[in-house]
Amino acid sequence: MAIAEETRVSPGDEPHVPSSGGERPIRWYQQRWVHLAFGLLVAVLGVTWAGQRATEGVRTNLDARLVSAGAGADAALVNLEGEQLSALRAISYTQGVGQAMASEDPAALNRLVAPLHANSNVPMVDVVLPDGRVEFAVRSKGAPAPVASRAGLAAIAESLRTRKGHRGGRFTELVIFKSGPTILTIGPVLNGSTPAGVVLVMTPLADALGRLSQQVGTELTAYDGRGTPIATTALFQPKTVNADDAKTLMGGGAIQMRYVHDKQREALGRLILDHQADAVLGASLYDNSPVTGRAVTIYAALGLLCTMLILWSFWIRFANRRRQ
Repeated sequence: MAIAEETRVSPGDEPHVPSSGGERPIRWYQQRWVHLAFGLLVAVLGVTWAGQRATEGVRTNLDARLVSAGAGADAALVNLEGEQLSALRAISYTQGVGQAMASEDPAALNRLVAPLHANSNVPMVDVVLPDGRVEFAVRSKGAPAPVASRAGLAAIAESLRTRKGHRGGRFTELVIFKSGPTILTIGPVLNGSTPAGVVLVMTPLADALGRLSQQVGTELTAYDGRGTPIATTALFQPKTVNADDAKTLMGGGAIQMRYVHDKQREALGRLILDHQADAVLGASLYDNSPVTGRAVTIYAALGLLCTMLILWSFWIRFANRRRQ
């Protein structure tokens, strides 16, 4: 009779039974939510970058336009100087003007000067004796009223002193009268070889800026050497320029960009008269670059969303075909 032997198996010798399905554990970077979050982050960054680039591009173009407008305004001032100088020469070289000034004859000056003023584009002409007394004045419609005296105006003595120089005592500068800042072109008038006085040919700075603003297509503002606005075509009150910045700009410093009022962006440079900086000139326009940036951001987001929906629909269709 055979006796069956009992075989004992130690715990360490138990046979390995593979897990059902043979699936490996899914690591964190393989989770679907990680892929979704990463894709969403990339999408947000891409849309934001597109909006920022659009904003910067529009603002760069705006800055270039403002700088060009400032340069155009300075160039147009040269033409205005030429108009005033032509009127000055016509008056000072007209025979009889010097004699009428020396004899203090306003009737003769009216007969000689008024037609020359009417044929020019300048709004203000003063015929001034050496002591500063205004012997005759003529104005265009809307120009500031005449005054009785220009005594104390340093340009009068300077013009008479330099009358024998290479420029004949003629020059243009920006002066501040009680009526407001004015672009002044001055030159001497001789009676024979004796100075009989000077002629002032003038344009209010506000009128000049209004004319130039239409030509360059921007709002224009002039600031004095301390940075205080003295004339503007804008409907708002421009804020002052830092005094040190104004001094730097008039000394030939680089053009500065700033926001002068709300979203009104301004390029600051030099206002040049007679080849020298007499003030700070600002050219400004409304900055709508943020609006463009937001629009591009929205369009980029919508485009990305539509692309994702199209790809998702194709993926669903492909998955359904595999199941069939």
